[in-house]
Amino acid sequence: MRIALVTHYMPPHTGGIEQVAALLSRIYVDAGHHVRWVACADPERPGHEAREGLELVRLRAFNTLETRFGMPFPVPLPGGYGDIDRAVRAADLVHLHDCLYPAVIAADAAARRHRKPTLVTQHVGMVSFGGGIIDPLLFGAYRTVGRRVLRNARVVAFVSENVRDWFTRRVDASLRAETVANAVDLASFRVATHEERDRARASIGITGDRPVVLFAGRLVPKKNLRTLVAALADTEVRLVVVGDGPDRDALAPLGDRAVQIARLPHERMPDVFAAADAFALPSVGEGLPLSLIEALASGLTCVVSRDESFDALAGCDGIVRSVVEPAILRATIEGVLNESEGTRARRTAAARSWAEARYGLESFGRRYLGLVAAAAT
Repeated sequence: MRIALVTHYMPPHTGGIEQVAALLSRIYVDAGHHVRWVACADPERPGHEAREGLELVRLRAFNTLETRFGMPFPVPLPGGYGDIDRAVRAADLVHLHDCLYPAVIAADAAARRHRKPTLVTQHVGMVSFGGGIIDPLLFGAYRTVGRRVLRNARVVAFVSENVRDWFTRRVDASLRAETVANAVDLASFRVATHEERDRARASIGITGDRPVVLFAGRLVPKKNLRTLVAALADTEVRLVVVGDGPDRDALAPLGDRAVQIARLPHERMPDVFAAADAFALPSVGEGLPLSLIEALASGLTCVVSRDESFDALAGCDGIVRSVVEPAILRATIEGVLNESEGTRARRTAAARSWAEARYGLESFGRRYLGLVAAAAT
């Protein structure tokens, strides 16, 4: 089968959608399908690249919204729409990722023109930008353009029940929908030994015995990095941050206790998880963050917000939830770092078991190959 896979970006651009799409492209190719992956170019140059069973098509795009405001919302330049149309026309199935990106909307329109079936993976619900005019416009876009993309799909795969619930309550209750959680390579993301932790820390320039907390994600307001930094300001904790964005200046109060790695190849991510004592993601408006399930697979205790995004994880002993306020978040993180050896071991085992039961590649691949087969018929 020929599959057109359409996302806003592809690796080495960093983001959960890109990594999930990369997993899927590998799964589809290994199953004997031919994949043409179309996305906007950044940081790679525009162009075409062919691999066995996989074509990568990187489009020229207008990326100013991300470079200036941290919003990864690239707009293909006019020549790119022809590439999208050709990919869709040649496909037996079009797999779209998130319903509001311009490349995805263009691919959905092409699928209608050429009468090609679509499968949509919806990674997030609506994220508030603090009111004003942006939130009503975004909600209106989901209710109109987004709903049209989702309604046209043979099936919509939501990454979590929380995202599915938001769309069925706020956008369209009649969507043909499944819930398919994201997945990680459990052989790569695993519990590190003490020796592996020491080597991982040395590889990113960390010395000494101070506890290390890891944050991984775009440095944008919804991630609440500023609150996390304020929480750690009067502690001995070192903060390792993997990611970049407009909130990078928030790290300044920590001085040399903050280590930022703006871009890291995804195959190196197991090293930074191995280097950490705990993972912190006090964000709001998430779907199912890939970094969080990678942390769980790595056996890290994860401190997250009380946002409804994380409600489905409440039963995991490797998850600790906190009010996103500096003093409370500080107490929560210090409490985690100062737990007894027995409690830490219990949380490590619980986090890993939770990931093994829910986020393995085998079941993930089986689910999507089934959806592809059903959507294409």
